[in-house]
Parts: sequence; structure tokens; C-alpha cells
Amino acid sequence: MYSVFLVEDEIVIRDGLKASFPWGQYGFSYVGDAADGEVALPLIRQTKPDVVITDIRMPFMDGISLSKMVKKEMPNTRIIIISGFDDFSYAQEAISIGVDNYLLKPITKDKLGEVMSEAKNRLDKENEKDSYLEQFKAESQEYEQFARVKFFNKLVSGAMPVSEVYEKSEELGLALDSTFYNLVLINFSPMTEAISAPVYSKHMANISEQLMQYLKCCKEYIVFHPYVDTYAVIVKGDESNIQNYTQNLIKNIERRCIDYDEELRWYVAQSGSITRFSEFAAAFQLANKRLSCRYMNPTGHIFTDDDIIRIQESNKDSNASIDQRLVLLFLENAEETEIDGFLDNLINKQTKNALNSNLFCKYFGMTMYMCVCDYLKKIGLNPDDVLDRNMRVVLENESRNTVLPSVRKMLEAAIASRKKVTGKQTKSQLSEAIKYVDNHYQDSTLCLNDVAKEIDMSPSYLSAMFSRETKTTFVEYMTLKRMEKAKELLLTTKAKGHEISEQVGYKDPHYFSYIFKKTYGLSPKEFRLQGQENDCEK
Repeated sequence: MYSVFLVEDEIVIRDGLKASFPWGQYGFSYVGDAADGEVALPLIRQTKPDVVITDIRMPFMDGISLSKMVKKEMPNTRIIIISGFDDFSYAQEAISIGVDNYLLKPITKDKLGEVMSEAKNRLDKENEKDSYLEQFKAESQEYEQFARVKFFNKLVSGAMPVSEVYEKSEELGLALDSTFYNLVLINFSPMTEAISAPVYSKHMANISEQLMQYLKCCKEYIVFHPYVDTYAVIVKGDESNIQNYTQNLIKNIERRCIDYDEELRWYVAQSGSITRFSEFAAAFQLANKRLSCRYMNPTGHIFTDDDIIRIQESNKDSNASIDQRLVLLFLENAEETEIDGFLDNLINKQTKNALNSNLFCKYFGMTMYMCVCDYLKKIGLNPDDVLDRNMRVVLENESRNTVLPSVRKMLEAAIASRKKVTGKQTKSQLSEAIKYVDNHYQDSTLCLNDVAKEIDMSPSYLSAMFSRETKTTFVEYMTLKRMEKAKELLLTTKAKGHEISEQVGYKDPHYFSYIFKKTYGLSPKEFRLQGQENDCEK
């Protein structure tokens, strides 16, 4: 039911309308009234009615002034003006500022009923449009948008000026308007030795879908999908609630995942609170460093600085050495952005001291070199084709100041090579996915999860790969296929709108019309008429 507020200085009219008109019968609840605009405005701000009915001529603040202020503060509020015949010029001004309708005195029950029915119809259409927009947003998985991912990566690289952050975030509809932020990374790396995309898992698909729905419903979270196995969540708040919002998110993830510890890997790390956009780069590095603890402790879940300290002190009483199994695990699953954090965690206190020795630097460099070479051979590549041919000679002469940059360069080359190998395999699967959508888009229940299951790939991985390779999201691609077919049917058949809607995968013909107009700027009916006119001109 909608709400209505009445502003009328004549008490007889005001009390008469309040008591005698059947507001509920027309779909409205009467939430208040006032004798003039000055008294009415704070009450309207408090009750936020869907419709305001106001007289034009009132003392203290007239209806025109009130309408201007209400429209400025609450643009979706519908306004109906009460006027006399001699107020026609005022009524014209009211219409120019966005007033929806007007009532001439004396006000009859039938006339008021007609105006209120019209107001309700307009509100119904607006709400229907809003619900379609929300449905479209929910289906579109906006966190996958290529432009959105690009914005996040640029933000955390530190290469975006503050003015550009505001500009780009506004373009993308991201409300970066808080005083405090936190960055939470959520990773679902399978931690396997397979050189292929993660396979389909019903548990993983359900958890990912539930988690994304939760995140999209909470305005304090903005979610991105920068890497195939990693989600990044910007938590928004102020000094009093930022930590609560962060902990609520982490607890929600833990609650959803803890029952499936045997079936999936999940890892979480946060950066801690920041107050400036310029701090996002350092926050991302810190969260990545904490998250990279998973390579040292694959059975862990939520990583903090305490984990980093434990890892770096774990071998302080033993000889400085490198666990080659950890290096292999890293190469099989990591992103390039995790290299610095991994190396920092890998080098415990004993190793850090040993790096003062050029002899140990040579040992460290050569050990990492052999790990990288063994891994490249494992995935079918020749190390000489991937690494600099003189790398071995360089490593034999490394010092404390040069060995880590050289090792970093090798790890970057190995990870990039792994991605190319995996990419060639997944491109074939992606082609299968696109082909499946092309053949089944008419199915109204078709979703990302169905396609992922069909090609035996993790939905999260498929979604990220789809966005990276096609520069569009899965839903955007499927929607375009449906719209292209709808255009064809509108121009080549006499099928009715609801019939075409069903044929292209939409059960709700009104939602189909909304999507069609959003895509092409014309309703299906207008598009068909335009096509017919073009044929006649030919």
C-alpha cells in the first residue's frame, strides 16, 4: 500500500477529505496532514509519503514552494495540486516543476478517486520498472564486468588519482563515499597439481552463489572478481562500525564454508582499516601477504599477521633452507601479485640472516632456479624457452641486493607460462560454453551454474574466464543472444510479444519488454513498427 500526505489550510476541506474518502480502497494509507507548507515540510521529511496533495494558496509557505522543495529532496514523490479556477497560472508553474496532476475546487469524491487511481498506476509502473532493474542487476553479476575489474586493479596498483577514483566509481555505480574502508580477499584455490581449470563442484557452486547474493544485498560491501579464484571485497563504514562489518563478513564466509572443509579449500585475509584511496595499494599488498600464508599452511583458513610471524619464526632454530614443496605449491596456484608476500613469508629469520652470505645467496638463487625449471618441465615447457638463457650464470654471482629481484623475475615468468598453458586448455572449454549458450538460450532457467556443470568447470572460474576473454559477462552475452533472436522474430514473424518472449527465454513478457527497450532504446512494439515503416519506404 502507498502513503499519502495532505496539505490544506481550509480545515473543513482537510478534515472532510481525511474522514470521508476511502483511501484504502484506492491503495493508499493516510499518513498525515498539515495546514501549510512550513508545518508540512518536516512532517513530509519524516513520513516520506509516496504522494503529497497540496493546495496552491496557503499562508507561510505556499504549495509551489513546498512542491519545489519536496521534488528536490524526494524526486520520486508524486505531487497533486489543489487549485481554484483563478489559480490557473499557478497550476501551469506547478506542472513545469514536475507536479503530476491537479484537482479543481470544489473537490468531488469521484474526481479525487480518478486522480488517486492514476497516481497509483504511475507508482505501480515505477515500482515494476525498479523491480525489473533490480532483477537485471542481480542477474548481470556486475562484479564480473571487465570495466569494474579494470577499475579495481588500477585502484590497488596506486596508479589512479583521487579525482579519477571518484569519477570512475560514479560511472560504474560504486558508492565509494565512506570515511573508512577495509579490503578483504577471499580465495578458493583448489591447491592441486592439475594444470587445468578447477572442475565443477556442487558445494563450491552453491557456496559461491550464496556468498555473492549475500554481498550484493549488503550496501556496506562492494565485491570484485580480479582473479579466477579470488574475490576482493571493499568493506565500507565509519570508525564505529568498520570492524563490525568486516567481522560479520568473515564470520559469514566461515559459516558457509566450514561444513565443507573436506570438499573445498577456502582462505580469507583482510588489510585492516584505511581512510584514503591512496592507501588501497598498500592495503592490497598487506592483504595479499597475509593471504599468501596459505601456501605455507594449506589447511588454514583465516590469516593474520600472527600467522606471518609464526611462519617466519618456525625454522629459526634449524639450518637455513628452502622447502621446495612450498615453492612448487605456489607456482601451481599463485598470481603474480602474490610473489612479494610469498617470498617474504618463505624467508624466515634464519634465512634472512643467511642472505648476508654470498654463498647462501648462490644456494638460495640456484634452489629457486631448480624449482622453477622442474615446474616448467612438469607442465611441458623448456626452461630455456621461458627463462633468460644466462639466468643460471647470473644466479651464481648473486648478492643480497640482487638475488630477490632475480628470483622474483623467474617466478613471474613461470606463473605467466602456467597461465598460457592453462589458458589454451580453458579456451577450448570456453568455446564449448559459448556454443552451449548459443544452443540453449531459449531455456528460461539457463544459468551460469548449468553451463559450468555441462563443461565440468568451476562456475567462479568460468565466470572470470568469460569476462576476461569476451570482455562481457555471461549474462550480458546470453541477454544479447536473446535480444538478437527477438529482433529477428519481430521483423520476420507475426508472433505476439508474449509468444516471442517465451521463444527467447523469458517467462515474464513485461520483463522481456523492459530488457529489449534497455538494450535498443525501443519497445518491441515500436521496433516492429519501425521495421515495417522502413520496409514500406524501400
